[in-house]
Amino acid sequence: MKSKIYVHELECAKQADDKTRKSKLAGLNRYFDIEALPEGIREEMSEYIWNRGEVLRLLSVRCELYPYHQLCQFLTEEYPDIQTFKGIDIGKIVRRCKVWIVRNGKNQTQSHIKTDSGKIEISDADIIKYIRKIYKYFNNDEDKFEFESDVWYLEHMPVKVRDNPTKRTKSISFKKINQQMLKEEVKQVIFVHLSQTKVGTVLAEMSAINRFVSYLRDRYSEVEAFTDIDRDLLESYLIYTNVEATGRKSYANELKHLKAVFKTAANVLGEKKLSHIFYDDDIAAQPETVYKVYSDAELKRLNAAIVKLDVQIARVLIIHQLLGTRISDTLTLRRNAIFKNDKGIWMIRIDQVKTGRSYNKAIDEDVKRLFDKACEYTQKNYGDTEYVFVNAKDYSRPMQYGRIAYQLRAMINRNDLRDDHGERFHLGTHIWRHNYGHKLTECHVDDVTIAKLLGHANTSSIKNYRKIGNKVMANETQDMRSAMDQMIDDILKGW
Repeated sequence: MKSKIYVHELECAKQADDKTRKSKLAGLNRYFDIEALPEGIREEMSEYIWNRGEVLRLLSVRCELYPYHQLCQFLTEEYPDIQTFKGIDIGKIVRRCKVWIVRNGKNQTQSHIKTDSGKIEISDADIIKYIRKIYKYFNNDEDKFEFESDVWYLEHMPVKVRDNPTKRTKSISFKKINQQMLKEEVKQVIFVHLSQTKVGTVLAEMSAINRFVSYLRDRYSEVEAFTDIDRDLLESYLIYTNVEATGRKSYANELKHLKAVFKTAANVLGEKKLSHIFYDDDIAAQPETVYKVYSDAELKRLNAAIVKLDVQIARVLIIHQLLGTRISDTLTLRRNAIFKNDKGIWMIRIDQVKTGRSYNKAIDEDVKRLFDKACEYTQKNYGDTEYVFVNAKDYSRPMQYGRIAYQLRAMINRNDLRDDHGERFHLGTHIWRHNYGHKLTECHVDDVTIAKLLGHANTSSIKNYRKIGNKVMANETQDMRSAMDQMIDDILKGW
């Protein structure tokens, strides 16, 4: 075991690019002084530091030097005889650390302004967060599935979980359900649904359940199980969602999910009456869908800022707009997705995460060049990967939507980007898909073709794109596309 672990010895330093290694922030000659720790903990901490060098980037490891040195001082003074982090009382050690922090004239919390929202965020002191990370590393309680646990870690579920690869869901929590018997019954339902439906649907069901059980706790505290729920109680809840509940414009979808939970509960628990507790007309029709789209001026402002983002992020968003796909479909594009059909036309295969269906779409040279540039970047930085846009922490997975959303929010906040009404943009990537569909309607494209280009199974929702506007602006659409083509040409020259 080495007495000092230098930053330049870690794997992250060896894998870093030249620009990062030459940065003053890299601190390659700085080191983790193992001998500054109590003797009993040195071997464990040595293992932890080498592991951090494998899973983190260079600058992230460099940032852990300060809390590490604080940890050495804290343990030496407060826990000189500590032998292991395994099985320790994390609550006790954190409380003791907070007392030590105050005694040494430091703050237990810290604040910083979030780049993506501009809001002030309060968090624990760095040493507290560092201790929690170490504890989690040596006390990994996520390595097995226990039905009795109030948190299910999906990676270790005994059933195949259908998760969205671009929005990874780590766990499902039942902690908000205080009624113990009801909690156990809900777990049985959710276990069945995890084997049958996508995780996103299950999470929506959990939101519906949590609201319902909170209502029961406040107004029907005697209810302890599904069998205690009758039609009168449900009707009171339906009135509540229509009259008192706040936070949503409509609870129709949430009630549909709650209804699905009751139907499964009827089968799982052998209580058939639960399958009839909802009536067909209990759930009101959804409000009429009105899609929002951006004007050409708004698109121009946004794209002018997008092309200044990280090069691969910018490529994702430009390709997303040009293809009119869902963002999850863009992020999961395979590197072998482009091919020529028997007529010599370039095509791209789009695998839809939401529906599980795949379809092919014709593309022009601009899209192909942008796609090829993205592939070249990935090959150079990450090697042979399945996806064009990859997760920098796990090359086998696609880039996560959270990274895209964060970059967009930070971009809007940093540049104070505003819409045509002077309001700061509240950006969601799906609006570009609405723009794509809307432009097709303005060009007099028929519904069947629009549905095919959008990857829809039928034309039922195409009417929503036609509601956005009824002007025939084929010439203005062409101007917009020409401007987009010019923008892409300018981008590619710099990449």
